[in-house]
Amino acid sequence: MVQRVKRGQSAYRAYVGPFATKEAAASAAAGQSGAAVSGPLRWSAGSFAGEAEANAQAVALSQAGFDADVALTEAGYAVFVGEAADNTALQALKAQIAAALPTVGLTPVDAAQSYVLKRSELDMGGESAGGPLAAFAFSGGAKLWAAAADAQGGVTVRERFDRAYRGGIELSRFNGKLAVVNELPFEQYLVSVLGSEMSKEWPLEALKAQAVAARTFALKQGIKYQIAHVTDTTTDQAYKGVAGEFAAAQQAVQATQGEVVVDKNGLINPLYYSNAGGMTAAPTEVWGNEVAYLQSQKSPDEGAQAGKKVWYRIVLPNGNTGYIHSDYARATGQKNPAGLPYYESTATGVSVRPAPYVDNATNPGAFKVDIGDRFVVIGQEVESNAYSWIRGPYDATKVKEKLGASYTGGALNRLEVSKRGASGRAIEVTANGQPLKAAYPDSLRTMLGGLPSTRFDIEETGRYTILGAGGATRSQTSASQPVVVAGSGGKGKQTDDQLFVMDAQGKVRLATRDPQFIFKGTGYGHGLGMSQWGAKSYAELGYDYQKILLTYYTGVLIQKAAP
Repeated sequence: MVQRVKRGQSAYRAYVGPFATKEAAASAAAGQSGAAVSGPLRWSAGSFAGEAEANAQAVALSQAGFDADVALTEAGYAVFVGEAADNTALQALKAQIAAALPTVGLTPVDAAQSYVLKRSELDMGGESAGGPLAAFAFSGGAKLWAAAADAQGGVTVRERFDRAYRGGIELSRFNGKLAVVNELPFEQYLVSVLGSEMSKEWPLEALKAQAVAARTFALKQGIKYQIAHVTDTTTDQAYKGVAGEFAAAQQAVQATQGEVVVDKNGLINPLYYSNAGGMTAAPTEVWGNEVAYLQSQKSPDEGAQAGKKVWYRIVLPNGNTGYIHSDYARATGQKNPAGLPYYESTATGVSVRPAPYVDNATNPGAFKVDIGDRFVVIGQEVESNAYSWIRGPYDATKVKEKLGASYTGGALNRLEVSKRGASGRAIEVTANGQPLKAAYPDSLRTMLGGLPSTRFDIEETGRYTILGAGGATRSQTSASQPVVVAGSGGKGKQTDDQLFVMDAQGKVRLATRDPQFIFKGTGYGHGLGMSQWGAKSYAELGYDYQKILLTYYTGVLIQKAAP
């Protein structure tokens, strides 16, 4: 929605598109009252040394009723008028301008010329909806450069994350979309990467190891995206601009300046991630192929769960079940006939969640309890973290939807890890005995709803094993309506939707009529290369950064990069 002032009055024009051809635009405009096709053909109403002079010319044209915009070209400022879709319309516009403003000289704008139009647009969404914004329309290979007025400050990009960045911001059009590229000194970029990937509370040697890995990774990418080397997300490396900087990160980057990890072929691809879950992955467990400098090995990652609180798995009298944070539950000192303890809520409006962690998007509260509400505790887990986690339970129908084309069978009743790699990661999962069609092993994480890692077990609530006389066992589903014998000798078929089963050790598990699946695992990320939590623990054990790197990457050297 472009806002202009024409003949002293505010004027607005809504645009829909763009379209690849005039014919496509005309088809979209057909039948729309007042719609017309605009195009790339314009007249230049003069070139000017400064923006103020260009603005004056644009105002004169607008007062005469024409759409005029200030343009920034390679030669300086200009005023462009019109947006004709063909030459006939362009010549008609020239005649109209000549009649209204005979002293204005017009020259055609080369369609291949690079320029940027500056105009005012209305924000139709977001917090400032309806307010005018300075907007830029790009043509050809035009680029804009924004730099901070204060050399010590940063340039803020409101879109996406509302973050400030060192260096400058280059704006251009790339593949038909707005491209926003932050350009800054390489080592300064690394300072923010460290702060975005690790905590300022972590040991300096762990930060140094991260600095060398991040430097090597970025250099290895080259100009990966044609107009930029890397993205600012974990697709490459997290980068939060000024917000990611802290003093220890600066110190780590300076202490390792220029250092990279190499093997006999040059720079390695030093993959890293949050947590290995106790064991790093072999490349065959992630990609399906070998990489000499990446080998599966133990990793001290347990620190991620240090200090995490316990969550209780509870059952209410109405059968509702889930996890409650231990801060909001206390023991009553009483037990039910099965010997399980009664607890009660210590607050009102406490969310009980399917899994033991807080995430209102992926793990919202299933129900709430109020102060004094009583429930039975059937188990407990440490709050899900980067080292150990629980996801689910997920209904079989939901899991089947997530699997999409990777599973072509009927109703989903069984989901099992059928093959594991050297580190215990799942490299094959079967659904009703049919192997899922995964492009590579690590893609199982995405297929199963975004699991933190592939180092997991699957608990099926719709199936259980019964131990009979003489040690005989048999597996059956809850849907088969098992016969339940009471202590008094009475018996009958179980018809409820869920059943709680206690084993000989007093552990309770949930069995449901309809299949559900719970994923319990360790680790966060693909598991290849350096575990960040492992690097932290190694640093706390006294390893320096070089020893940390040489532990996670096999048969490599650390050296200065070529200038």
